[in-house]
Amino acid sequence: MSKNINNAKSKLSFIYVIFFLSSIAMFIVAMIFTIYINDMENKTINSIQNHLLVAAQRASVYVSVDELDLFHTAEDMERPEWEEIRGRLQRFAEESHVLYVYYWRYIGDGLIQYIIDNDEDEEYMVTPELIFALEDDPFTADAVPRIMAGESWVADLGIYTESWDDLISAVVPVFNDDGTIYCAAGVDLSDEVLVTMHHNLRTVRYALIISLIVSILSGFFGIRSYNKKANQSISASLSKGQFLSSMSHEMRTPLNAIVGMTAIGKRSDSINKKNRAFSKIEEASSHLLGVINNILDMAKIEADKLELSSVDFSFERMLQKVITVVSFRAEEKQISLSFNINDDVPDYITGDDQHLAQVITNLLSNAVKFTPEGGEVKFSASLLGEAYGECELQIEITDNGIGIDPEHQKKIFNMFEQAKSETSREYGGTGLGLVISKRIIELMGGRIWIESELGKGASFIFTFKTRRCDDNYADEQSDETTGQAKVIGRKSGSFAGLRMLIVEDVEINREILLSLLDETGLIIDTAENGEKALSMVAAAPDKYDIVFMDVQMPVMDGLEATRRIRALPDRDRGKLPIIAMTANVFKDDIENCINAGMDDHISKPLEIDRIFEVLHNYLKSRF
Repeated sequence: MSKNINNAKSKLSFIYVIFFLSSIAMFIVAMIFTIYINDMENKTINSIQNHLLVAAQRASVYVSVDELDLFHTAEDMERPEWEEIRGRLQRFAEESHVLYVYYWRYIGDGLIQYIIDNDEDEEYMVTPELIFALEDDPFTADAVPRIMAGESWVADLGIYTESWDDLISAVVPVFNDDGTIYCAAGVDLSDEVLVTMHHNLRTVRYALIISLIVSILSGFFGIRSYNKKANQSISASLSKGQFLSSMSHEMRTPLNAIVGMTAIGKRSDSINKKNRAFSKIEEASSHLLGVINNILDMAKIEADKLELSSVDFSFERMLQKVITVVSFRAEEKQISLSFNINDDVPDYITGDDQHLAQVITNLLSNAVKFTPEGGEVKFSASLLGEAYGECELQIEITDNGIGIDPEHQKKIFNMFEQAKSETSREYGGTGLGLVISKRIIELMGGRIWIESELGKGASFIFTFKTRRCDDNYADEQSDETTGQAKVIGRKSGSFAGLRMLIVEDVEINREILLSLLDETGLIIDTAENGEKALSMVAAAPDKYDIVFMDVQMPVMDGLEATRRIRALPDRDRGKLPIIAMTANVFKDDIENCINAGMDDHISKPLEIDRIFEVLHNYLKSRF
């Protein structure tokens, strides 16, 4: 640990040096970028001004002096040449990429007379009767001396005529054949884009300076924060390393049993030995699946995707299922299990029964695991309070096992940590159960804590919020026969004559499913990918009664195949049940299946009870 801390401090010094050098580099880059922005802005303005000057020069020879001299009065606008020239000017404006092109002549006494332009709006177009005094138009007043001297004139950014706002202009002289000045030709462009760019670039400059300051300050405070958290990071890394080592052990141990018992079963000629091997393989597989489920739950927690559902359920029946799971191990260790549910606890409540059962199962399993043979584990449930239909229940699970000292009680709800590293080696476990339980309980609006003394057992206590079921649901449940579950029949030939399509790209998975369904009487076809399944369904529209569809397959995946089957025109494809059969078990994965048109979801590894439940639900109307 000391070596790691020294390494962290050396790394911190190196980071300070890098930070100092990077700050200088950022400052230099900011200066270069600012210069580049200014240069780009100047070049853009110059480019537009040059464009205007070129367009104005072209306009000065586009309409001849003789043609312009036709228009001196309003009556001259009636000439046929008027509309012809205006049409030409409109084409000129389009070709030259300007807004307006126009002509005016200086008539002396400080007055200018507009001659003609390309504007289609009669209210704003210039005509010979449009005469301006230069004193009323400083913009043009500045241009007239330049024009009369035979020079060109172009406006700077932000310099506008008082009559025509938001326009940047260029004006050049139009010469008579003898070289004298007859009038001026002008072109206009809106400089809205230029002004916007100017403002945006100014904003960019400010933002660059601010971001530079913020980056340097945040880097400085970030390094200080890193200095404080260096030891915590090292400790967390060690905890994670221990967790990964424990996880590897937890996964390899049942996997070793599966591999070993498979080899033993293959070599043995005794039916009893084979059955024992199969039994051990089943136990190890179940344990391995539990570890994987915990890892998936942790992934959901880290991704903040662990969500609860809400159903009405019997609290006592839920607890009976939990007892069935943990009682076998308790009986093996001759541990006494006692359960007490106070009379004030509602019989029927609303909430997530599966996640609540997961928490209680985890806490009871831990209690049994850490309690010596002949010990005792107690479960109690009570009502803390009720207001406006919302109840707060408290669950307490107490054992007389090894207990936990105060120092390590703080760690047991932390990710990747157990109370002691020796605990994992002696008792097994991934250290995930309590972390998952804590998150579930928090989502239920409750909290969890521990009361324990080393060597004197422990009490895990948690609260959660729920609601009483409405009276209708309670009455319905109370009318059912207690202690008797509805069993879905698996008798041979129970689905005889019905036809099923299994779409699965892995051969061993197809073989397993075919074997599990061997005695159901189903007529089963198989397809290796979604494309083949689509062609099989399309070829025989009414052939299949149900489809089990894998999701991840080559050529065409199950989601796309389902969408295309639903789009087939031959029959109402909504009547063909399509069941997702996949290892993708997150909520988003299930929603993707449903959105693609699938009716239900079966997770891998496949459970025979779940398979028969789905078959019964979707085929009961067909037999």
